[in-house]
Amino acid sequence: MKALIIGCGKFGVRLSEYLVWRNYEVAVVDSNSESFLALGKDFPGRMICGIGYDKEVLEQAGIASADIVIGCTSSDSLNAVVASIAKNVFHVPMVIARMYDPIRARMFEAMGIYTVSITRLGVDNVVEYLEGIKSWRVIRKIGSNVQLIRVRIPASLEGKKYSDLEAEGKIKVIGAERRGHSFIPMMDKFCEYNDIVYLSVSTDYLEQARDLLQL
Repeated sequence: MKALIIGCGKFGVRLSEYLVWRNYEVAVVDSNSESFLALGKDFPGRMICGIGYDKEVLEQAGIASADIVIGCTSSDSLNAVVASIAKNVFHVPMVIARMYDPIRARMFEAMGIYTVSITRLGVDNVVEYLEGIKSWRVIRKIGSNVQLIRVRIPASLEGKKYSDLEAEGKIKVIGAERRGHSFIPMMDKFCEYNDIVYLSVSTDYLEQARDLLQL
C-alpha cells in the first residue's frame, strides 16, 4: 500500500510514523525542507520538497499509484485543493483532508472525502478510518479514562433497545440523532438503522464496545 502525505507538521509526522509502522510505502511532501527533520534520520519513506498542490510535485511523489492521500497542512484551502486533485484528477481510492472549518468539512464529506480536525483527535480518527471502523468516531477525550464516541447504528442493531448499548460503568448513551433531529433517548425505546448515537466509553472498554455495537 502506498500513502502520500501532504504536510510535515506534527499531524503529518504522527501519521507518517503510524503508516510506516503499518508497512505502507510513505511519501511526504512539504514546502519547507527543514520540516523533514522531525521524521528522524531513520525514516524509510520519501521526502519531497515542494508545493503540495503542484501537479508536478504530486506526480514526483507518486500520486498516480497512491492508495491513499492525506492533506494535513495547517491550511484548509491547501488541503481542499490537494483533496480535490487527488479525488477528481488522479482518482485516488482513499482521500482524507484535515479541515478546521466545519462547513467546508461537511461539504467535502458529501463529496466522499473523509475529513478530520484537531491534531490529537484527528490522528486517532484517521487510524480508526484506515482500520475500517468508519462508523465509529472519537469526538472528545475526557481526561485519560473516558472518550466521547459518535457511532452510526448498523442494520444489525436496528430494533435493539438503547439500553442494550450500555454496560454499567463502561458505556453510557448520552444522546442521539435521527433524520436530522437530536434527542436524549429513553432507554426502553428502539434504535433505527443509521441513527447517530453519542456514547461515553471507558478507555479500557473500547474493544468490547466495538464488539457490542457490531462495528
